[in-house]
Amino acid sequence: MQGTRVERVRGANDVLPHEYATLKQLERALGSHFESFGYRPMDVPIVEHTDLYLKKAGDEVIARLYDFTYQNRRLSLRPEMTASTIRAYVDSLQQEPLPVRLYVHGPVFRYEKPQRGRSRQFTQMGVELIGGAGALADAEVISLACKGLDQLGLTEYRVVIGHVGILAEFLEHLDLDPRLSSFLVSNMEVLGREGVEHVMARLHELFPSLRQRPDEAGTGRLTDLFRSMDDGEAREAILDLLRSMNVELGGTRTPEEIVARLLTKMRRQDQTSQIEQALDFMARLGQLVGDPFTVLDEADALVAAHGMSRLPLEQLRADLETLRCYTLDWSRIHLDFGLSRGLRYYTGMIFEIHHGAAGEERQICGGGRYDDLIAVLGGQADVPAVGFAYGLERLRLALESEGRLSEASSAGTDVLVIPVSAEEYGYAVGVAEQLRAEGARVELDVRGRSVKNNLQYAGKQGIPFTIIVGSEEARAGEVVLRDMVSREERRAAIGEAIEVIKRERTGV
Repeated sequence: MQGTRVERVRGANDVLPHEYATLKQLERALGSHFESFGYRPMDVPIVEHTDLYLKKAGDEVIARLYDFTYQNRRLSLRPEMTASTIRAYVDSLQQEPLPVRLYVHGPVFRYEKPQRGRSRQFTQMGVELIGGAGALADAEVISLACKGLDQLGLTEYRVVIGHVGILAEFLEHLDLDPRLSSFLVSNMEVLGREGVEHVMARLHELFPSLRQRPDEAGTGRLTDLFRSMDDGEAREAILDLLRSMNVELGGTRTPEEIVARLLTKMRRQDQTSQIEQALDFMARLGQLVGDPFTVLDEADALVAAHGMSRLPLEQLRADLETLRCYTLDWSRIHLDFGLSRGLRYYTGMIFEIHHGAAGEERQICGGGRYDDLIAVLGGQADVPAVGFAYGLERLRLALESEGRLSEASSAGTDVLVIPVSAEEYGYAVGVAEQLRAEGARVELDVRGRSVKNNLQYAGKQGIPFTIIVGSEEARAGEVVLRDMVSREERRAAIGEAIEVIKRERTGV
């Protein structure tokens, strides 16, 4: 009976043999490259507790989580590898001497809009350098990412470096609601692409209360009065009001702490002015793009104009000076202070690698520094860390577009064993077993085809040798070995046939 066809899940692609072979070839090459820098491979689960990502992943990733509840546990398919790797470090590797160098690869899942180069299941491969602080570690990780692409032969890529500290400090001084700050940080790149008006419209969608200032809703309200006072006056006024109404403030916090939190909340109800300041600063910051040391000087002027700390710029300058020690094509390196990466756990330097012509660029790598993630996930001490990940499918597309994707063999068959009739099947099985014991990849005809049809099949599949066994060969303990390229064939002892096939495989 004809069954109903079941479609594959949209956004989750089948990896067919030739694509699989190519991805495995990339994994092997990159794994060898990582190991040359002292990184060790490990693996982490595909399923994690959702709380792992809610702590620090960032709104952009959280909104795309494959999140579900099973047996009263809230679980998620991993959307990236860093959180899982650091969770594993906290669980099992904290007693190892620092630094700990690790690399991981495997599928990750995000509910994206499927398109070329963007799927809901894709493969990441990257490194985590745990316990390395400052420019030496940052430069190692950036150079490691670049040199991996160089070894694969990729040429048309561009490295973009930024720092999350400047925007974070500015927003902190504005005393914005944490949700608003998180939104602005995650939309830094959107502002650069779409403009301030687009980000403001999105803000009004997500935070409707911003559409109207409280003082426009009516005058004479106590909250307006309290907001007009300085902090000390407002606290005393609120306490006096509560005392006059015989309201008792109990619990674990003192009345002063409760009133301070209440006042902070009231002051945050109208943050239109702070948001406007933030968007203006973000627009100015996002314009700082280009040659690294030129852009650093421009950023220095902006930071000085706002009386902000120069520490992030000093960190970046040290990173760049150290990066110069590596043999990299410096024309590929750019600074971009509009870069934000969209992940909340970054604390310092961030970077991305893009491929393709202007306007058609596709991100193939991203990473940065995350110095507080280990502590947030329960680590015994604050441990600095930095890392990155490639998207392997996008990397394959980049190599393909440059014509640098070598055809990888999908571990093809070395020899097809063909019994002439059913009577020779037992002998044919024995021959196949001896060949496999010597490391050969062997197919055995299981369809009962004629010798002619089997030879046609071997030719179409690109199998270099066939072994034909009939009644005479079975009695003599021999085989007929056929070279499918030269079409030459000869009777030979099984051991002799094995040696010929082994020489062909090894080229020796």
